[in-house]
Amino acid sequence: MESVQQPKELELLKQLIGEWAVGIALKVSDDKIVSGCGEMSAVEIVDLGVNSEINTQVEGYEDFYENDFWSFDRASGKVHLFSVTSEGESHDHVGTWIDDRNLELSWRGTFEDQELEEKIRVRWVSKDQIDLKETTLELGKVKFTTDYVFKRKEG
Repeated sequence: MESVQQPKELELLKQLIGEWAVGIALKVSDDKIVSGCGEMSAVEIVDLGVNSEINTQVEGYEDFYENDFWSFDRASGKVHLFSVTSEGESHDHVGTWIDDRNLELSWRGTFEDQELEEKIRVRWVSKDQIDLKETTLELGKVKFTTDYVFKRKEG
């Protein structure tokens, strides 16, 4: 059987593969930022995408776990980030590569009867560092922002 050429968009997602240390800054108001840390492990799901698991601890919050499946839908030309969290949420963030280093995704829906939107921007600073900014909006206004810095762990 011939191997099928993988789309560039899927190849770019493979940059996530590996073991990562995570630094977190959660801006909950203009004058309050809480910090945290964690780790992420990401593996390739052959021909489909990347599966990542993240465990984090943020001061003043319960420990947080998230399982993410990152994939590329050839038919729509969109990247999907399907997330399931320890808070019982599941969101399909959809977006596109802006260039080879920047990916933008968003999700819109309801949580606890509130209209919410999540905007995610992922930036590959280098092969060993990824910056991710997640902005959560409620009724179009910023509710909070979370900045994540992923640093590749030494092999």
